[in-house]
Amino acid sequence: MRYYIDIGVHAFPEGADTPQRLDLTARRLGFHSIAITNHTPFLAELPDCGIVSGVEIKAQNVGELKKKIALYRRTVTVLNVHGGNDKINRAACRDERVDVLMHPEHGRHNGLNQVTAKLAKRNGIAIGFSLSYFWKTYGIRRARLLAFQRKNIALCKKFDTKIVITSDACSHYDLRAPRELKALAKLTLLEDDEAEAALSSVPLDIVQRRGQR
Repeated sequence: MRYYIDIGVHAFPEGADTPQRLDLTARRLGFHSIAITNHTPFLAELPDCGIVSGVEIKAQNVGELKKKIALYRRTVTVLNVHGGNDKINRAACRDERVDVLMHPEHGRHNGLNQVTAKLAKRNGIAIGFSLSYFWKTYGIRRARLLAFQRKNIALCKKFDTKIVITSDACSHYDLRAPRELKALAKLTLLEDDEAEAALSSVPLDIVQRRGQR
């Protein structure tokens, strides 16, 4: 039986719902756990009920990124970096303290190349793909972001870089069942077994490696 984890969920005060509400909905949909990874500085207070602690660091430059990584690495289980800037993407992939580089494609292009994909592979960093583009973006913007994701997934496959997929939910209405996320992942060129790993074994390995059971 697969152990599913949504490793990119945003709770109050950044999102609309409490961690408990999000966790309850996620479990009803088929997840075994979620990681609350609010963007800095909107950290959430987590109850002691099995929800995985996390953060998604936003930084304007590499110096700020390094300071925030040092600050939060000691306090959370899952440490994600919000990408999009080429320098931020590369710095995140160089730093083995980072668990997931999220949204590398939020800039003017796909945000990854052979160098960053190899760095992520070497340092055990996963590339995170938000499937919320399917219901949060429209028209040309959605088509462009999905095209960027396909390029990045092709790079990850070529260099055997780890992949995670997430709902990137900001409320319980944004959460999707594992089977729905896996179906959407096919549109980003992930095969069934790759999408399965991106929702189960890869995020589970991150959580266990960082010490939370």
